[in-house]
Amino acid sequence: MNFFSMAVKNIQRKLDTYLTYFLSAAFAVTIFFIFCSIYYNPEFADFHTGVSKIGIIFKISSVVVLLFSGVFVYYANSLFIKSRKKEIAIYSLLGMRKKEIGQLLFLETLLVGVGSIISGILLGSLFTRFFSMILKKLMLGGAPGNDIAFHLTWQPAVVSIVVFLILFILNALYSLKTVFGSKLIDLLSAEKEGETAPKFSVVLSVLSILMIFVSYLVFLNFNGDDGAMKLIGPAIFACVLLATGTYLLFQNIVIWLLSKCKKNIMFYYKTGNFISTSQNIYRIKANSNIFCVIALLSAFTVTVMSAAISFYLTLGNSMPIYAPYSYLCENLNEVATKQVLQTVSEDDTVKLHAVTDLNVLSTSASLEGYKVDTNNAYEKTRTHIGEDLTIDIIKFSDYQKVIQDTEAIESKGNKGAIFVSELTKGECLFLDGNYGHDYSEHITGKNIQVKTDGGITAFKIVDLSLFKYIGAAHARTTLVLEDSDYERHFALKDSYKICHYIGLKFDNPLEVSTLFDKLNTIVATKNHDKSYLEYHQILFNMYGAYIFIGMFLGILFLMAAGSIIFYKQLMEARDDMVRYEILRRIGMTEKEVLRSVRRQIAIVFLLPFMVAMMHTVVILKTYQNMVYTLTTDSPILVYALLVVAIYFIIYGLFYLFSVKGYMKTVWNKSTVS
Repeated sequence: MNFFSMAVKNIQRKLDTYLTYFLSAAFAVTIFFIFCSIYYNPEFADFHTGVSKIGIIFKISSVVVLLFSGVFVYYANSLFIKSRKKEIAIYSLLGMRKKEIGQLLFLETLLVGVGSIISGILLGSLFTRFFSMILKKLMLGGAPGNDIAFHLTWQPAVVSIVVFLILFILNALYSLKTVFGSKLIDLLSAEKEGETAPKFSVVLSVLSILMIFVSYLVFLNFNGDDGAMKLIGPAIFACVLLATGTYLLFQNIVIWLLSKCKKNIMFYYKTGNFISTSQNIYRIKANSNIFCVIALLSAFTVTVMSAAISFYLTLGNSMPIYAPYSYLCENLNEVATKQVLQTVSEDDTVKLHAVTDLNVLSTSASLEGYKVDTNNAYEKTRTHIGEDLTIDIIKFSDYQKVIQDTEAIESKGNKGAIFVSELTKGECLFLDGNYGHDYSEHITGKNIQVKTDGGITAFKIVDLSLFKYIGAAHARTTLVLEDSDYERHFALKDSYKICHYIGLKFDNPLEVSTLFDKLNTIVATKNHDKSYLEYHQILFNMYGAYIFIGMFLGILFLMAAGSIIFYKQLMEARDDMVRYEILRRIGMTEKEVLRSVRRQIAIVFLLPFMVAMMHTVVILKTYQNMVYTLTTDSPILVYALLVVAIYFIIYGLFYLFSVKGYMKTVWNKSTVS
């Protein structure tokens, strides 16, 4: 029998062990192949540049998948090699040379790798068009669009084969290193490694809690207005603290808790608890690395998937922030205005819902404790607290017309309109041009000093909002004054800059691209904002790809998290075969063993899951703070609970498979060695 035949037979003999490893590796290849296929698909070529930059996004995502797959495959392979060290030693005792043993393991690893690559490419080829259509639907966000044509190019297959073949060859070489770098006595005693009594440190326990607590504080103090570059340093610092604190938590506090359980006589000396607690307390040190990885992976997975669902479902509702009107014109002359309205009336494909005619007057003002930090198409403005600022003024009747025409809504987060039936003289509504509420949350009831015809006039702020009544691109701090106040204090209109806006509201703004093209030929570029359709395309093209990738990576990490624990339990089951054979001989029943195994593995699965959920709550709150404008009214925790439920079900399936595999190893196949 040649080495190739022996390698095939070994894989067949250990098929139950290799199967999950094979499926997980094939799944990673499938995702990588799909990402590459979308990148090379000519249907998405137009999105490789511009705002969405799909090419860069999918390149980076492919690298993430590859790096993660490399770590995952390396870890799974190292577990297999460790579990087979005794088998390798027996091969040596039977007369096989290290070179021959190395060739055998090299072939086994390579065969599983090649099988994973072929399977992954075949699965990817079958599902590429389906997932490409999902991506395009996400990027269209409900807007009309054509279906994706089927394109199967050679580049994705070649790239997938090359990179994953290199990956599996490196792992096969690691197998050779294990064979040539280990002594026979070390191979024979490999199963006894890591069985020393564990100890915990009070100092490190306290340190772990402090590190996690500080990382939480850093995350929760993130402000989306600070910009990505400013947050990179704190983000890295918080992530390092969180990862280190989580590792120390499992290294120390978990051992302390299990030790407390061991000292509880009523609990510990029950048959099932005695075995499961003893097994876990002695292996917790060896498993702490895995627990840390699983906890962080699970937290990342639930966060990414919850945020992706929340963000996508909220994106459509956030469109009025960017484009409250279907088409917005600025400072048109009479001739152009008539042409616009005539063109709209002659178009049979649209239904005009409302036309808003609005004058916005600009002046200067000062307000104690307030500052402006905006950057949009209208103007880039940054002031210091209490410094004079440029402010817009509109009449209360015009404001009410805007609310009616745009069908504005209220908002728990102050980003919606303010609904009041009347204003009293000397009072005003404050529409904050900033995007975060921190700048203006304490100004209600204060007086704002405004430059008027007669000098400086004070108006009392009776309510405030982040409502972007003309759209985010034109956002600037605005005061809404009672009509008579407006006419009395700003009668000298020529002394101020006044912008005249005409907003058109259609009932079907996503289906009038032809009309928008006609209007753009009438209205100069400087005199019109992007249409509702254009803003919709920009947002969904950009974020649709992010959401798609987030969901895919979340699923990949979920599969990896469950698989890693599953592999580890199977490896430990092989080490425990002799122990359970002894328990069988002294009269322990299969039912008692099953109960003990369930408890033992439940601890292994639940500990990282519970820590992950704790991290998830904080990170989701951070995400909500970062994208405050979009997520204020989004039931993100409801989406998170849905994702957690799905995650727990899939995670639970891995638990059941682990229990079944563990029992099959330690009970049905127990033999005295």
